Amino acid sequence: MPIAFSRSLRALGAESARGTVLGVALAVGFLAAWAAWLVLAKVSLIATSDEARLEVARAAVPLAPVIEGRVLSASLALGRRVAAGELLLELDSRGLQLARAEVDAERQGLLTELGALAGEHAALAAAIEAFEAGGRTRQSEASASAQEAQIAAAFARTMSERSESLRGLGVESSEAAELLQARERGSAAVATIRRLQVARTRAELGERLATMRIDLARTSREEAELQRVLAAKIAALATLDHQIDQHSLRAPIAGRLGGVVPLQAGAVLARGVVVAVVIPDDPLRIVGRFSPASVGRIRPGQPARMRLDGFPWTEFGSLHGRVAAVASEAEDGLVRVECDMSEQTDKMSVGTGGKIPAEHGLTGVLEVEVESVSPAALLLRTIGQAIAP
Repeated sequence: MPIAFSRSLRALGAESARGTVLGVALAVGFLAAWAAWLVLAKVSLIATSDEARLEVARAAVPLAPVIEGRVLSASLALGRRVAAGELLLELDSRGLQLARAEVDAERQGLLTELGALAGEHAALAAAIEAFEAGGRTRQSEASASAQEAQIAAAFARTMSERSESLRGLGVESSEAAELLQARERGSAAVATIRRLQVARTRAELGERLATMRIDLARTSREEAELQRVLAAKIAALATLDHQIDQHSLRAPIAGRLGGVVPLQAGAVLARGVVVAVVIPDDPLRIVGRFSPASVGRIRPGQPARMRLDGFPWTEFGSLHGRVAAVASEAEDGLVRVECDMSEQTDKMSVGTGGKIPAEHGLTGVLEVEVESVSPAALLLRTIGQAIAP
């Protein structure tokens, strides 16, 4: 009996020793695995935005009239696609249209009057040219006639002198000599008349030419005055066209209408009231606003994820991208961070429940992976922050 009991005690002792060794081995293995996890594992540190939304790459353009007026027609519909320059809203501008028609009629009258005056100017210029040519001919004729009379007077004087010499010699009678002297005086008188006629012709031609040039200058002056008035009318037309154009609201870019205010013909719009927003057909981007404490930690190239407010991420998934730009200054106490969505296969966010449309204006929360550290480093960092004074 004592022998059997002694063996039982030894068996129990051996079994207890094996359990202790196994427990110690398990504890050491657990501590080693935990230490390896602390050193080798990586934990992502996430910066979460205060607010975030999806936006197109270019800013949406608000549409607002620059003047006050009554709505004549409007073609604003939420979600409608528009082309650049398409007329979307027209205000009543009939008063300006009538004023423009009146000024345009005056412009047309001035153009007609300028055309007639230009014809008169051209006719006067041609008449002056022709008159100058004719005047030169008349002066040449008068000069030739005066030269002929002068030659005749010189010949008569020579004949008179010869007759006087013959009469002194008694060869010719006194009556013949007196007749030659009379002819000499007549020829001299004719020569004088011809010279006076040359001077008178020159004076008459000069006076007539001066009068015609005065008329030509008058037409030039009247034409310049009409040109000045015409320029004023053209400037007035440009001003009226600008004022009329301000009554038309056109799409500045191609895109889709959003934030449309329903309008009916006859409604009165105040200046600067936004009636719609044109959202361009550009790639979407995620724009988040973070507290200034995150500025130094968020950098371009870091991965980002956006969880949409209207679509639970557990069911629909999230949008993914990378940080593209970080603002250097805070605005309203928050820093703007822009992320591209180039990693998306399309404009849809794939989730467990299917797909959701990613559209401009959707809001949510943006999470940026700012750092990946080991648990040990994170533990030491936490302890250091806790004991820091």
